[in-house]
Amino acid sequence: MSGNKTVLGNASLAAFDVIVIGSGAGGAPVVDVLTRFGKKVLVLEAGANHFDGLDDPRGLVSRFSNDEVKQYSRGLISPDSYVEPRTFRPNEGAGDRTFVGDVNSLAKTVGGAGVHADLKMPRFAPKDFQLGTLLGDTFAGASFADWPVAYDMLEPFYAYVEQTLGIQGQRGSDPYAGPMKADYPMAPGNKMYVASRIEDGANKLGINVFPYPSAVNSRPYQGRPACVDCGFCSGYGCPSNAKGSPAVTMLRRALLSQLCQLQCETRVVKLLANGAGTRIDGVECIGPDGKRVTFRADQYVLAASPIEDARLLLLSGNLGNASGMVGRCLTFHLQTVAVGIFEDRLHSHRGKAVSHGFSDFRGVPMDPTKPLGGIVEISGGPGAVEEATFYARILTTLGQQFDGVRFKRLMQQSPGRERIVALVMQAEDAPQLTNRVDLDPAVKDLDGLPVPRITYSSHKFELGARDFYAPKLMSLLQASGAKYGFVAPIDEISASAHVMGTLRSGSDPRTSVTNPEGRFHGLENLYASDGSLFPTSSGYNPTHTLVSLATRVAGDMVFPGSPERVLA
Repeated sequence: MSGNKTVLGNASLAAFDVIVIGSGAGGAPVVDVLTRFGKKVLVLEAGANHFDGLDDPRGLVSRFSNDEVKQYSRGLISPDSYVEPRTFRPNEGAGDRTFVGDVNSLAKTVGGAGVHADLKMPRFAPKDFQLGTLLGDTFAGASFADWPVAYDMLEPFYAYVEQTLGIQGQRGSDPYAGPMKADYPMAPGNKMYVASRIEDGANKLGINVFPYPSAVNSRPYQGRPACVDCGFCSGYGCPSNAKGSPAVTMLRRALLSQLCQLQCETRVVKLLANGAGTRIDGVECIGPDGKRVTFRADQYVLAASPIEDARLLLLSGNLGNASGMVGRCLTFHLQTVAVGIFEDRLHSHRGKAVSHGFSDFRGVPMDPTKPLGGIVEISGGPGAVEEATFYARILTTLGQQFDGVRFKRLMQQSPGRERIVALVMQAEDAPQLTNRVDLDPAVKDLDGLPVPRITYSSHKFELGARDFYAPKLMSLLQASGAKYGFVAPIDEISASAHVMGTLRSGSDPRTSVTNPEGRFHGLENLYASDGSLFPTSSGYNPTHTLVSLATRVAGDMVFPGSPERVLA
């Protein structure tokens, strides 16, 4: 088994065709495709490995467990914001920064954010790739653009990912979804009781609730067990590997090929370009021993997350930025959270976090009666530790005595966990040139490197959608039997883990960073393969599209001009 090794896979490999920076949902698909077609690949991952046997054909064991303290309170796989902070400001007029700390950080671990995500995997709809044409410059300050790939081009990659990761779902259950040429490999798993309650209200209002596609096994699949609905899905690594994260599917397959080497706890800090600035000649890293080391290959792929991708390019002398677009058009999803409190116990903290949802609030471009919002997740309350922390904070805020009697009564009644429903709309976030990543001029991390600075404010486009759909979410909660309810206020700093943009793909080098295949304009051997390529955010969870797009990028690296050949 792998144990605590920092080098996994074929440790004897010394020469590489491709170096991939990042082992998550953007990197793992690339590594999988490249090794299947004979390429020797080095994966550089800043985080630690929490899987035993990830590179061992005899078996795979997850070190993750249903431990709220370890995951939620102590941040097992989260970057430490004290030594690896980010800074934030709402706009340039606010000064150099208004906050230093955790700003939209993703998991720092082998497998990336795909390890602790609950892997909700809807496809984008066909119109989501055409918002530049459909919206144009209607919304001042927004920079909508068409994707250089269309739904039909990505559809076979969607189908491939569904089979490879193991996605459960029901084809045709979402009336607003794009066409699928094949069924999901698994039927939907158990419906959460809370979803049944919301579905009752939805039926009264003509809202179409459907099983949420997710990369979670509803039956044994490809050597991994079925989900037991333990409740520790969103925000937790899966202890049984029932979640088909890219780490335990695509990355593991690549490691077993003997053509892949994974170096963990190895942080890439600089891309080394040739004198002409037209090629990458190597990457400079800080290894687990704290020493600097350089690795070289023929081709290089950025898949470290949109924020870290942009940061690395800026740290490397502003590479790939002839258009001035590196770091720009950073998008999240504006999450509108409507909370309902019921008199009876709904056990909404149990299950997969989300088993059902609806797309009725995604909207129609240029239709003011149906503004572009997003898919809605039917979710529930937190775990017991998070619930307890919440009560302590509330009682203190209200100036009430925090004693054992009050605390015990609240935990027994559990209004914030057992009796709660959360409807979460993942609304389209308008891309803006002013929403960007750059380097903070003064704040540095533990290695003495400038930290990424996030400049971000919501546009009236998504704020208007929130104002339109929030009352409808409240009406649905009321129709479903909620006795109390509220719409959670928006924090100035987005809490969304859906991070997109910064390296916009497109055909025009003047307005984009990479070409349609993910290769950088002006850099013949550097690619990007994660959510940084997204020209727009859509109103659906991004992971499925991210993995599918990364597969297509790798396909074009192997078969230029015919990426679909890797699907055969």
